[in-house]
Amino acid sequence: MIADQSLDQNEKSLKEMLFHSSDFKSSDFVAGHRHFRLFYFDTMIEFAVVQDHIIRPLLRNADISVRDAVTILEYSETDLLSVASQALVEGQTVVQIEGEPKLYLLGTQLNKERAVNIPVNERVLRGSNQALIENLDTNLNLMRKQISTADLVVKFYQLGRRSNTKVAVLYLRSLANENVLKEFDRRIDSIDIDYVEGTGFIQEMIEDKKFSMFPKMLITERPDRVKSYLLDGKIAILTDGSPNCLIVPVSFWAFFQTPDDYQIGWLFGSAFRFLRIICFIFAMSLPGTYVALVTFDPRIVPFPIALTLQSSMQYIALPPVLEALTMLLILEILREATIRLPSSIANTIGVVGGIVIGTVVVESNLISNMMVIVVALTGIASFIIPSYEMSTTARYLSYPFILMASIFGLFGLELSFLMVVTHLARLNTMGIPYFYSGISGDTIQDTWFRGPIRSLKKRPKESLAKDEMRISARRGGTE
Repeated sequence: MIADQSLDQNEKSLKEMLFHSSDFKSSDFVAGHRHFRLFYFDTMIEFAVVQDHIIRPLLRNADISVRDAVTILEYSETDLLSVASQALVEGQTVVQIEGEPKLYLLGTQLNKERAVNIPVNERVLRGSNQALIENLDTNLNLMRKQISTADLVVKFYQLGRRSNTKVAVLYLRSLANENVLKEFDRRIDSIDIDYVEGTGFIQEMIEDKKFSMFPKMLITERPDRVKSYLLDGKIAILTDGSPNCLIVPVSFWAFFQTPDDYQIGWLFGSAFRFLRIICFIFAMSLPGTYVALVTFDPRIVPFPIALTLQSSMQYIALPPVLEALTMLLILEILREATIRLPSSIANTIGVVGGIVIGTVVVESNLISNMMVIVVALTGIASFIIPSYEMSTTARYLSYPFILMASIFGLFGLELSFLMVVTHLARLNTMGIPYFYSGISGDTIQDTWFRGPIRSLKKRPKESLAKDEMRISARRGGTE
């Protein structure tokens, strides 16, 4: 709809377009011979900005154009009421002069945000302690400070038919693969949804193999981690209202890396990363291994241990498979409860609930004490994995492992491992093999373990970076 010359007519049209929202306001003032009217949402604007940068300059300079008078950088003009209504809901102030069918859109948004704080879910011993927050502009500011180069490209999208959520896509022009960018553009352009709430929505809408339990995109809250992936030639996705960043494409091995690995020396970094991968395998298979051993093949364990297992299972009412499933379910319930409860009582409930339930189920001969130990080790092993998504995958994969082990014994375990590895080998992320980096000779130095910095000459295979080399042959120091 085209704007009218009449202020009253435009106000009436805008009110109808905004469904007579109670926080939609208008305000008049006269400067010289011109009659101005401001349209705005009083819940969205900074009144001091309107007063200091719009009204006072226009009163002092009654005869010059609005553009020359106001002292606001975010400035645009339109003659469409639909554009003006969208600007209003984004927090801009719309100015019109009586007798002119032109609308001036001025940025006066009220910015209320929490301060940049330390990461909650990805803590490290060394390195940066900044975390992303819910404000997109602040997050982009953090990233611009992390990568001070004109090579960093920021591209905006509006996703969600009703929410119009602002999404920023970041990449380095000299490194990001153009085919990957085209594929990413195609996928994000195909999103047609009512509203987008955080990165999880985008992840589900654009990822491959939606029925796979393995995460194909990495979520992080650390700007330094986003920087390292951008410098590997990958793409980062930031969403307004979300303190998380989505990284694509990533390999299976990225979910076991932390910024600490590159700060504590390559030997310790390699040891800790290898420990995480071992813990992933433990979390996935330890209960199943226990069930297979006590059900089918107790003779392959050393005799003293077999006696201990036998004594612990004496008088136990439930078969091993039900013991394992029951204890894992109790562990999940406790974990979910401690997350949802207020932090002041979550720790108490976790400790008391674990001790009380563990003691009661053992003393009542429902669960063997050995099974309690196995499930506790499984839970602890899964929490060592730095990615919440991969940690959850490991815990939930333990259920089919238990069922296979209870039916086929150790052969069932081997079959389960084979199925998982085959599935990983078939997975793609943005059309790029998901598991390939771990077996490629060029990039294996940064997968199972973390090689010396000098050996990390090439960028990861899955990023398909334009410039494959990241370290020159020159070096200092001695062996």
